[in-house]
Amino acid sequence: MNIFSHPSRIVTFLLLISISVTVSAIPMSALGDSLTAYANRHAQVGKVTVKRVRTRGNTANVYTDKVLSGLSLSPSELQDLRRRVSQLVFGNTTGSIQIYSDGYELGELIPMRYRSVGRMQVHNAVAPLVKNTDLPYKSPNGLDGKHIALWGSHGWYYNKQLDRWLWQRARLWTTVEDLYTSSYTMPYLVPMLENAGAVVMQPRERDTQTEMVIIDNADMREEDGKTVAEAIVPEEGEYGIYIRYHCNPNAASRTKCEIEHKDQTTTYTLNMQMGAGTWVYIGKHAFSPQQPARIRIHSSKQYVSAVRLGGGIDTTAGVPRWVVGASEYLRFANIPDSILDYTQGENTYTNDYACRGQWVNYLLGGSQLAPKEEGLNIPIDLSMAFHSDAGVRQGDSIVGTLLIYYYKDDNNSKTLPLGDSRLHCRYLGDYVQTQIVEDMRALHTPLWTRRSLKNTGYAEARQPRVPSFLLELLSHQNMNDMRYGLDPKVKFTISRAIYKGMLKYLATARGEKYVVQPLPVQAFGVSLHRGESEQKQDSIILRWLPTDDPLEPTAEAQYFVVYTRRTRIANGQSIAGDWDDGTRVQDTRYAFAADSGIRYDFRVAAGNKGGVSMPSETLCAYIAPQAKGTAMIVNNFSRIAAPTFFADSLYAGINPQSYAVADGKDISFTGEQYDYLRSSQWQSDDNCGWGSSYADQQFVPTAGNTHDYPVMHGRVLSELGYSYCSASTSAISDSMAFSGYDLVDLICGKQCTTIHQPCMADTPDTIYEAFPAQLRAALVGYSQQGGSILMSGMYISSEAAAVRDTAFTRQILRYTYRGDHATRNGTILLNRAAWPVQLVRLVTQPNPDIICCENAQGILPVRGSVAIGNYTDSGMAAGVAYKGDCKLIALSFIMESVEDFGALYRNCVHYLIDN
Repeated sequence: MNIFSHPSRIVTFLLLISISVTVSAIPMSALGDSLTAYANRHAQVGKVTVKRVRTRGNTANVYTDKVLSGLSLSPSELQDLRRRVSQLVFGNTTGSIQIYSDGYELGELIPMRYRSVGRMQVHNAVAPLVKNTDLPYKSPNGLDGKHIALWGSHGWYYNKQLDRWLWQRARLWTTVEDLYTSSYTMPYLVPMLENAGAVVMQPRERDTQTEMVIIDNADMREEDGKTVAEAIVPEEGEYGIYIRYHCNPNAASRTKCEIEHKDQTTTYTLNMQMGAGTWVYIGKHAFSPQQPARIRIHSSKQYVSAVRLGGGIDTTAGVPRWVVGASEYLRFANIPDSILDYTQGENTYTNDYACRGQWVNYLLGGSQLAPKEEGLNIPIDLSMAFHSDAGVRQGDSIVGTLLIYYYKDDNNSKTLPLGDSRLHCRYLGDYVQTQIVEDMRALHTPLWTRRSLKNTGYAEARQPRVPSFLLELLSHQNMNDMRYGLDPKVKFTISRAIYKGMLKYLATARGEKYVVQPLPVQAFGVSLHRGESEQKQDSIILRWLPTDDPLEPTAEAQYFVVYTRRTRIANGQSIAGDWDDGTRVQDTRYAFAADSGIRYDFRVAAGNKGGVSMPSETLCAYIAPQAKGTAMIVNNFSRIAAPTFFADSLYAGINPQSYAVADGKDISFTGEQYDYLRSSQWQSDDNCGWGSSYADQQFVPTAGNTHDYPVMHGRVLSELGYSYCSASTSAISDSMAFSGYDLVDLICGKQCTTIHQPCMADTPDTIYEAFPAQLRAALVGYSQQGGSILMSGMYISSEAAAVRDTAFTRQILRYTYRGDHATRNGTILLNRAAWPVQLVRLVTQPNPDIICCENAQGILPVRGSVAIGNYTDSGMAAGVAYKGDCKLIALSFIMESVEDFGALYRNCVHYLIDN
């Protein structure tokens, strides 16, 4: 019946409308201001605009722009927000409020970590693309069998419009985004994921080895149905190993692949039903020109097309392959041009970032997630694009972390391949963003900013048809972000947070239990136990302690893995082996019968059902066949740090000749900052204003704290006929720790006292002391026994003052601080006739091979010690020596930075214990 044919019915209808739906009397601008204030207390999301408010009785529907959808609210926080809106709309807190933003009622956007959303549909289990079957552990509550695609932002690329190769971003604060984000993914995030059992796929080269050997099918041979590829590498070092093979309908899902590398053989399984036609990364191992690299694949030669060792040089760009962008690398990896040329040749900048999501879908093609599409048959579980943002904040505040996802893919589908909502991209992104912000606030600064959880159609978040997100970690343009962002400790924290976020999302979405891998071990020490008779063999004993993780109750160590590398002596030459795949032990102690004449190196990792930790520092031991004596090498260099900054009202930045102390090697350093003027404005990426930095180091990883310096010292000691063992400073437990050793060799590197304020602690911590109390006590006890001490480090002179222990610094160390920046040219003239080496040259600038000593200090002898060398430019003393009731050499520079380290070290040993 038509109601408009009866006037009485029209009146009744209009009355019902007026009763049921009215517009709130509160001004929408005032409501928007209130919502803005509330929202920005949770995250920096910007201004909220209210579009309309509709009420019906005590019920109100509030419609806003998409800003509110960028919040990650718990149910209780959302309830609190609804009460606030009710108070504004109705004058009470009991109204029924629905708030809509970006097409969703906010209750629909409550993160998965707060509610059950039903188990995600998953593909049937398949054998992983690659698996190391020699590892002594599994990760059932980690990421075993998961395939993850990720990449660090941009890269060196050819710009068609400018007709030149260049970065996609500006060089700022001694780095560039194109390299900076890779300094998280390559040394930290990818190993963490792999230590949890995941297979990680990347559209950029992951191996920084610039040498490359390709063995094609014509150079391979077949033995007993197995394909053997053999080659001699041009230089000693670690090489990534890749295999390319043809599609084979009868291929095995667990094809055995054996890698022979430096006296070791490691066995992998390769699922040759996946990945045909592209380079498949197997693992990284060390090779030597003296020993052939041999790869044995248990498959017919007709299906294996090539084996590659090393990343090499990109011949088109003329730079190391690891620095080039995705479009350039994927062309080398045989990915179809239809995926790489997104703009049909019009815009090479767009092509590089737009190809990455398409590449993820190409990996999926043919798998259970995309059975009708062409591709590599790899069931990718999630993908991530890792970027840094731009923008400068007034007052040196922190820009912080933005997370981008998209609720539709390129086909406008709101569902994932198996039917789940693409809101899973939001759930995944929320886990990662929340973990980053919480961990940064807990461990580094309570001021770390959470930005929006933003639904927007960026290609790298939109295109992948798997749970995916784009991370804008921080602003690479904002100085205060980079104060933290250049610190390796922060890089570790953030990378671990991303790994944890991925782990927790995948487990929760599948209704599984997760366990977080432990933190690295601490208090690591290696000692020798000499047999009391010829019948009792000498042994080496390793001890360590697990590290508690106050942020993760599941990250408890349940076992440990000891990795060993052996260097044997044959015909007077050292033949270094490679690291083995580890021995699993349950205790925090490992002992074994050791052979004399073999140099042993060790690392330890902690493990649980979630995987294994990052490895410890490298320690070592050696039993000389006819030992002249025994030395204890103390690794007192644990510091990793950002460069130091200064700031005033006009100028600010990184202090000249202040370099980050990298954790291993830094792959993101481009050169020193040269523009310090705050008012300098960005004009272009070549003229980018305040923070602009040089480009002289941009293609070369620079050496930092490689955590293996005892190996350098031990090598020379073994050549001199001495036995040795080693320990970290934290393993030195009492004043008698050095008793019985003929030499204590103290490596201080760039160790210096640092004040650190953990956000969870009430008082600051003092970290990285060069002379902590337990070490001072041990050195005092040893010197009183008449021992011989060799010590070196860039800050030992100023650290003597930091100790504030006059009896220790003057009576035991027998020197005082003289001055900073004692040399620019790095040349030291030794002034004792007894020293055969008269001239010592320090490396003072960042370089790929040797840690630089940019701030060697002057030192002043006291209480009978004498200067044993002077810097040729300043004239200040570079070291002191003492012979009396004990023996001492103290060098106020980094001994490991000396070009001819071996010659100087030999002279020090001769002076201390051969005379």
